[in-house]
Amino acid sequence: MADVLVVDDDPDIRGLLAFTLEDEGHVVRVAGDGEAALEALADQPPDCMVLDLMMPGLDGFGVLRARRQQGLAGDMRVLILTCRTAERDYVRGWELGADEYVTKPFDPEAVLARVSELLAISPAVLADRRNAELQKAELLDRLETAFSRPL
Repeated sequence: MADVLVVDDDPDIRGLLAFTLEDEGHVVRVAGDGEAALEALADQPPDCMVLDLMMPGLDGFGVLRARRQQGLAGDMRVLILTCRTAERDYVRGWELGADEYVTKPFDPEAVLARVSELLAISPAVLADRRNAELQKAELLDRLETAFSRPL
């Protein structure tokens, strides 16, 4: 199967996702913070990373930014798993190279399905999908901003 890196500061979430992904045959490594995630990416780039955004120290956006700046794991798929739901967060995620965005609370089987789907899609199709999602999120962010202004 695939090598998957699960990055989340919550040990229960890391354990649940590791169990679910390993049960499907994936090799799973875990990291509890952004710095550990970057070390894991440099040591051995995984096929896919499940990444929380809200972590102490280096957050998920910082991991994505550093990954791009350092040229780490260029072919890796990225699934963001977070409780952040503002459109501007979606925009930042897509801009920084996320391939999928799942919000917490989550169904572990649904995350497994999304990881499997990401691993099966070609890089060109993923890039097209990321661009389409970015355009949609930018539009929704503009609408969210426009409608949140006082009259």
